[in-house]
Amino acid sequence: MPKIIETQIIDLEFKISQKEVMNFTSQYFENSYITFEMIQSVFDNTGIKTRQFISSREWFDKNHDFLEKNNLYVKKALEVSTDLIKKYQDLNYNKINNIIFVSSTGLSTPSVDALLINKLKINSNITRTPIWGLGCVGGAVGLSKAFEYCLAFPQKLTLLICLEFCSLAFLYKEHSKSNFIAMALFSDGAASALISGNNNRNNMKGGIKILKTHSTLYYDSVGVMGWEFVESGLKAIFSKDIPNIIKNKVSKEIKMFLKTNNLKTSDIKHYLLHPGGTKVIEEFESSLNINSNSTKYTKEVLQKYGNMSSPTVIYVINEFLISGEYEKGDLGLIASLGPGFSSEVLLFQIQ
Repeated sequence: MPKIIETQIIDLEFKISQKEVMNFTSQYFENSYITFEMIQSVFDNTGIKTRQFISSREWFDKNHDFLEKNNLYVKKALEVSTDLIKKYQDLNYNKINNIIFVSSTGLSTPSVDALLINKLKINSNITRTPIWGLGCVGGAVGLSKAFEYCLAFPQKLTLLICLEFCSLAFLYKEHSKSNFIAMALFSDGAASALISGNNNRNNMKGGIKILKTHSTLYYDSVGVMGWEFVESGLKAIFSKDIPNIIKNKVSKEIKMFLKTNNLKTSDIKHYLLHPGGTKVIEEFESSLNINSNSTKYTKEVLQKYGNMSSPTVIYVINEFLISGEYEKGDLGLIASLGPGFSSEVLLFQIQ
């Protein structure tokens, strides 16, 4: 079966404490209906200590139109993706057969993966799949698509890159609740994973063997999460009902998926969840009746980085792999939620 053989993450230059962002937010929303007490309450309950961004703190003091934001997105996306790939010290670029590039916070045609292939002179016969619009579920979907490709072509190697600059969706002089919540939760990041087919020489290494994947789109819920396109850029949409959707729909879907594989939630030792927020994590734990220790890496990434959208779940996987706190044969679950409203779940086993 295809395996995740290696992951890499990026620590960006600009790191800002959650307290500093809260102070800025309180100044920004001064003289609006959003009070300091509301701001403090939300920030204190995010579970976040620090976040990272592609721009300095001072960048947020000025207005930036969509063209300026998007130009910055393309420039930084190419730089960060290059840095990410160069972290793979033993990777022969000509041996990459497939690249999947996931991002929803900027636009580029040719897509960023094409710019990257040109810059680094990666295998010119590579197959490419740029994916836009998946938001927070993008990292898990990218892994599923890599799994499907390597299952069909077991001798191949796939490079997955997930990159989001959520700070570019900050709307200047926008005193809406969605802008306030976005300022409390989201940050920037990029991560990647190498997925090898069963007959690829890299499959001889250890790693995470992907056993099964499961995709679900929940009817009549398109307004739960996504982007609204406004003159100055992208405006975040997300509903306070997400924990209830996890309780009433997502958890049932996960249990059904496990049941079809003759498993129960208690058989899963490691839950590597996209950290959508503290309430999201808590609802997963409650609805699936799982030990809070099994989501420790999800909480650690949320604390250190915030919600970076699609790459965040790869950060969780990376934290898990670095820890070494697992044994061969352990079963685990990777899960993310995103626009649609949708969920993506992967069953894995430690090799």
